[in-house]
Formats: sequence, C-alpha cells, structure tokens
Amino acid sequence: MPNEIKIVLPDATSEEHFDIQIQHSGGKNLPLYRFEIWDLENDNPSGLSTAEFLRKKIKTIENKWQVAEIYSETQRRIPILLKQKQSI
Repeated sequence: MPNEIKIVLPDATSEEHFDIQIQHSGGKNLPLYRFEIWDLENDNPSGLSTAEFLRKKIKTIENKWQVAEIYSETQRRIPILLKQKQSI
C-alpha cells in the first residue's frame, strides 16, 4: 500500500516547476514527479473556462508525463502534479 507524505515547496510562478525524485533503498526504479502551477490569468489569454483551460493544457503535456492529481484552484492558480510514465 502506498504511503503518503507532505512536502512543503516554496511558492512558484507558472514559468517554474519542481521535479521530485524518490529513491528506494532497494534500488527500485520509481517514477519521477513534477509539480507545476497553471495560472488562469497569465497562461489563458483566450479567457477559456477553467475546464476548457485544463483540457487544453493537459493536451500539451509531453508524452512522458501523465496527470497524477489536479488540486483545487486558489487565487486563479491551479497546482498540478504530474507523474512520469513507466517505460515497459
């Protein structure tokens, strides 16, 4: 069963992201995580609805990433957690 941890990150702009790597002592290859902030003001010049904005942004994610979690919008910013896809 996966365990959950809380990591406190400094505030970031929509141009920045955090890559989070977890290393297992047994040498297992674990996926890399990326935390991004999507800004509804600065990243949405067309004024799309939140749902349409998210659909459009998700389509532009690099193929090696998948959305792991979308957090609640605060101050017109949406935190997104991406997980690196496992290679088969």
